[in-house]
Amino acid sequence: MATKTLKSRPPGPSIHSAAGRVWSYLLYVGIPILFGLGLLAALLRPHSGDHAGQPLTARFLHTDARLDPAQALERLQSRPTRLAESAPAGTIWLLADLPADLDTDSLGRFSLLVPIHPIVPPECRLTHDRSGAQTSPEAASWEILEARDDLLGQQMRLPSASMADQVLCRISLPFPTRLSIEHWQRHELDDTTTHTAQGIGLLEGGLLSLAAFLFVIALTTREPPYIVLACWILCNLRLGAWALGWDHQFLGAAISPDVLVWIRKLTVLIYYVLTIQLFTSLFQPSLDATTMSRLHLVGRSTAICLLLALLALPYDWFQLTTFLTAWLATALVTVTLVHGLFRFNTRSQLWHTVGVCLALTVLLTGLVLIGLGHAALIAPFPGAAALLLCNLLIALAAADKMREERQLRLRQRNDLIARDTLTPLGLFTLGATRHFEHLNPNAREILDLSPESDLHTLAWGDFFPKVDWLEISVATEQGRDTEIQRIQTSADTPARNFLLRATLVGSHIEGSLQDISARTETLRKLRLMADNDPLTDTLNRRGIEKTMQKAIESLQQANTPCALAFLDLDHLKRVNDLFGHSTGDTLLQMVCERLKYSLADEQSLGRIGNDEFIVLFPGMRAGEARRHAQDMIESLNGSALYIGERAFQLKSAIGLIDIDRTMTPKDAIAAASRACRDARKQHQDVVLYEENARELFDHIDELHLFEQLENKGTSEDVFLEMQPIMSLRHPLQTLNFEALLRVRNTGARPLQTGKIIQAAEDSGMITAIDKWVFTTLLDWMSKHHLKLGQTRQVNVNLSGVSLNDDRFINVLFGILNQQPQFTRRLCVEITEGVALQDLERTRQFMRRLQRMGARVALDDFGAGYTSFSYLKELPADMIKIDGTLIRDMLASEANIAIVNSIVDLAHNLGMECIAEWVEDVATLRSLADMGVDYVQGYVISGSRPPMDILACDNILPLVKDPAARAYIEEISGRRLS
Repeated sequence: MATKTLKSRPPGPSIHSAAGRVWSYLLYVGIPILFGLGLLAALLRPHSGDHAGQPLTARFLHTDARLDPAQALERLQSRPTRLAESAPAGTIWLLADLPADLDTDSLGRFSLLVPIHPIVPPECRLTHDRSGAQTSPEAASWEILEARDDLLGQQMRLPSASMADQVLCRISLPFPTRLSIEHWQRHELDDTTTHTAQGIGLLEGGLLSLAAFLFVIALTTREPPYIVLACWILCNLRLGAWALGWDHQFLGAAISPDVLVWIRKLTVLIYYVLTIQLFTSLFQPSLDATTMSRLHLVGRSTAICLLLALLALPYDWFQLTTFLTAWLATALVTVTLVHGLFRFNTRSQLWHTVGVCLALTVLLTGLVLIGLGHAALIAPFPGAAALLLCNLLIALAAADKMREERQLRLRQRNDLIARDTLTPLGLFTLGATRHFEHLNPNAREILDLSPESDLHTLAWGDFFPKVDWLEISVATEQGRDTEIQRIQTSADTPARNFLLRATLVGSHIEGSLQDISARTETLRKLRLMADNDPLTDTLNRRGIEKTMQKAIESLQQANTPCALAFLDLDHLKRVNDLFGHSTGDTLLQMVCERLKYSLADEQSLGRIGNDEFIVLFPGMRAGEARRHAQDMIESLNGSALYIGERAFQLKSAIGLIDIDRTMTPKDAIAAASRACRDARKQHQDVVLYEENARELFDHIDELHLFEQLENKGTSEDVFLEMQPIMSLRHPLQTLNFEALLRVRNTGARPLQTGKIIQAAEDSGMITAIDKWVFTTLLDWMSKHHLKLGQTRQVNVNLSGVSLNDDRFINVLFGILNQQPQFTRRLCVEITEGVALQDLERTRQFMRRLQRMGARVALDDFGAGYTSFSYLKELPADMIKIDGTLIRDMLASEANIAIVNSIVDLAHNLGMECIAEWVEDVATLRSLADMGVDYVQGYVISGSRPPMDILACDNILPLVKDPAARAYIEEISGRRLS
C-alpha cells in the first residue's frame, strides 16, 4: 500500500480562518503602520531646540597690523554698524553692542555665540560702561570672556552683575566666511546645541547605514553601480553637513580648518565625477551611442577643468567654482534623465524623476545658501531629515532600476513565447460544399458550438458572409490577413470580428480564425475618442473642426449656408474651486443635455474648452439660427441646475456668425469667439454677426493682419504716426513725439486701433505687433537721424502682455542692442496697472532699459487703482498723467488738486511729468503754472505722418490753434529772457 507523507504546517492559526486573517493583517499591515506613524510623529513633533539667537549690531575691522585692544576699539568706533559682515581670511576685530534692555542682574543668564570655528579661540573682552557716558578707549576697562568651541560655534557666557555694554573680539579666520555675533538665553542655546547634535546623529547615522548597506549589496550581487551609489551618498553626507554648518567635525572628531578647506574641494570634485558616472550608467540603456559619448566627453573634460580650478584658484574663488559645478552637473543629469524618460515607459521612472529632482534640489539649495552666506536659514533637524529621505529615495530608485533591467530580458523572452504558443487560433477545414469537416476546440468556442455538435450540418454561410476563397488564399500567401465579421443573429448581439487566413488544398480549404473583436472595439473607441469629448459625449475641437471643414466645403461647392455659435459659460471655474471638479463635471454634463435637447439631429455640438462650446447649424443662416441660440440661452439661464439639493444658476452668452467661404475652421471659431466676447461686454445674451456685418469684415481683416505679422514680420496694413510732445520749459528747442500705431483694412478704411490691440492681446499676437513697432521705429530714426537733431525723446508704448512674456523681452533687447545710439532717445511707456501686477519683474525690466540709456514712463497714471506708495518702488523716469484727469481738470477744484498733487509727488521723487489729452489753452496755462514738464494733446497737435515731423525744426509749425501759438511764443520769450 502506497503512503504519502504530508509536510506538517507550522503552528499558528490558519490563514483561511477569520483569526488567521486578523493575525496576518496585524503582522503584515498593522505593525508596520504603527512603526511608521511613530516615526512620523517623532519627526514632526515640536522640538524644544527650535530657537534662534538675537543678532547684535556690530562694527567690523579687517587689518593685518598688530593692534592692542585700545587701538582696535578706537578704530572700530568710527566704523558703521552691521548685523553681519562678509569677512576675508585673516585677523578680524569685532565690536558688538549688548542689548540696552539687559540689567546687570539678568546678564548672567545669557551667552554670546559667534557661529564660526577658527584655528584658535577668539580673544573677547567686555567694556565696562553701562552708564551711557562716552569714555576714551584708553580709559575703557576690560573683562576677559572665555570662549568655548562648541557645536554651533564659539560660545561665551556673560558674567553676572557686569556693567558692560559692548564686547570686543579679535578673531583669526582661516578662510573667508560670513561673520556675525548673536545674543542667546543660556538655556535656549543649550537646547539648540542638543537639537543640532540630534540632527547630526540622524544624518550621519542614516546615511552611513545606507552606504554600508549598499556596500554589502554590491559585494553580494557583484554590481559595481551599487559601490558608486554608496560613495555618492557619502559625498551627500559631507555636502549636507557643509550646507547645515556641521562639516567642521565628523563622527564627533573635530577637523582642522586647514584640512577642512581641502576636504571641501575634494568632496566637490568627487561628487561631480560620481554624479555624472552614476546617472549615465543608470540610464545607459536609454541613451544612444552618440549621446553617451558626448556625455562622457563633457563629463571628463569638465572634471579635469574642475580639478585644475580647485588646485590653482584661491579659496575666494572656491564658492563660485562650486556654483558652476552644481549647475553643470544638474544640466548633464537633466539631459540624461530626459533621454531616459522619453525612451522608457516603466514604473521606475517615477522613482527616478522624483528622487533625482528632490536630491539635487536639496543639495543645490544648500550650496546656494552657503554661497550667499545664509546657511543659517536651513533648520538643522528638518534639513537632515530631508537629505536623508532624498538619498533613501534615490537609492531605492537606483535599486529598482537595476532590478528592472535584470527582469527585462526575462519578460521579453516570456512575451515572445506567449506570442508564439498562446495565441488563440481557431483552425477549421471546409469541404467542397463549404460545410465544416473539422474544428479545433478554439474554433468551436469562437462559433459557440458544443463538443457534441454535428459539424457536417454546419456550413460556412451559417456564420460568415460568402467570400472569394481564391482571393483570400492569395492574400494569405502574400502575408496579408483578411478581416471578416460574423453574421449577427440579432440587433442586440455585439459584433464580432476575426482575422481570416486560408489556403486551397484541392477542393478543400484549410484555414484559421483569430478573434480580434476586442481589438476592433478598442480601435473604434479610440477613433471615437479622437473626435469626441469623453466627459460630455460631444465633439471635441478636432471633431468640430472636421465637421466645420465639411460644412465649408459644402458652402464652397454647393453654396449651402452654415451658421456657427460660440457659447461661453460663466461661473464654472468658481464652481470647480468651491465644490470640486466632480461637481463641475456633473454640471457640464447637465449643460450638454439641455443643449442637445434644444438642437436638431443634424446640428452638431462640440466642447472646445473647459467652459466653451461650439454649435454648428448646417443649411441655416445666422439670422435663422438666432431663434435656436435664444432657446439654448433661455434653457441655460432661465432655470437653475440642481446637483443633489444644491442649485447652480449659470450665466451664459452666445456669439453667432455666418461662416464665410474664405474662412478656415479656426478663423470661424475665432470670429464667433469675438462675437461672444462682445455679447459679454454689451451684457446681451446673443450677439449676431451676419454675412455682411462690418464686425465680421473687421475680424477677417484682423486675422489677415495677424497672419502677415506672424509669417512675414511686417504688413502693408500697419503704419506709424507721430504725435508731438511739447516741453513747457523749452518749447521751441526740442521736437519730441510719441510713436502711435495705426491700422488700415484692405479697402484703405482705417480700423480702430484699440480694437486691434485688444484682439491682438486676446489672441496672443500683441508681441508680434510690439516687435514690429520697435523695429520700424528704430529703423525710421536711423534712416532720418540727420533731420531729427531737435528730437531728444521718442515715446513708445509697450503692451502688458508683452512685458510678461520672457521670450519677447529677450527679442526686444536684441532689437534695442542693434541700434544703441537711438535706443538712448527712447522713452518706453508702461501702463501703471500692468506695472503694479509684478513689482519685482517691472523693476528689473526698468533697470535693464535704463542701463541701455533708455527712459521709462508710467502711462495712464492716476487711472484705476493708483497707489502712491508703490511709486517709490519703481525706478521710473517719467509719469504720464491719465488723460481723463487732464481733460476735465478745470471742471472742479478737486481735479486741479489731484493733478497738482501728482505733479508735486513726481518732482519730489525726481521724476518728470507728461500731461496728455490737453485740448485747450486754459488747461495748458494751468499745467504750466503747476510745473508740468511736458504736454501732449490736440491743443498742440494731433497725430501726424512721419514726414510732417521731418519737415519741421521745432514744434511751432505743427500748432494750428492761434491762441496756443501765441502762448507758446510767450513762454518761449519768457524762458529766453
